[in-house]
Amino acid sequence: MAANKKAISALNRHKAELEEENHNNIVQALVRIKNGTTEKIQLKRLGKVTVKELALESGVSRASLYGNHKSLLDELDKINKKRTIGVADKRKEREKKAENDKELIRELLQAKELLAQENYRLNEETKTIKRQVNALLAQLGSRSNIIPINKDQD
Repeated sequence: MAANKKAISALNRHKAELEEENHNNIVQALVRIKNGTTEKIQLKRLGKVTVKELALESGVSRASLYGNHKSLLDELDKINKKRTIGVADKRKEREKKAENDKELIRELLQAKELLAQENYRLNEETKTIKRQVNALLAQLGSRSNIIPINKDQD
């Protein structure tokens, strides 16, 4: 009977040692996933890391993960949220930049239209001034209209 107790005690210690080793392996795998330095799986640029991928990376069965290490699965969820928040932030940043670019394009098109209108107005004004100058030159060209100025008359 004492031998049975020793055997059971040894089995329990062995089980506890295996669970501790599994726990450490999962923690190390989570750290590698968080740092993006995985050894056995390839992280996707976008998206979450699955429990299956965590099991592969840690070398621990999915059943053991679900059965004995639920708290570490919560850590995986936190890591996944940070990964997806980063992706969402980048997407929002790109969308904001695209919207800012569209607004800039609208403003530039509006400025271009105003400049085109101002250019047209100035061209018309230039034509009018050229006509007036030509008319004045024509008047000056006929000498009969020129009245000599005598400085002695003052």
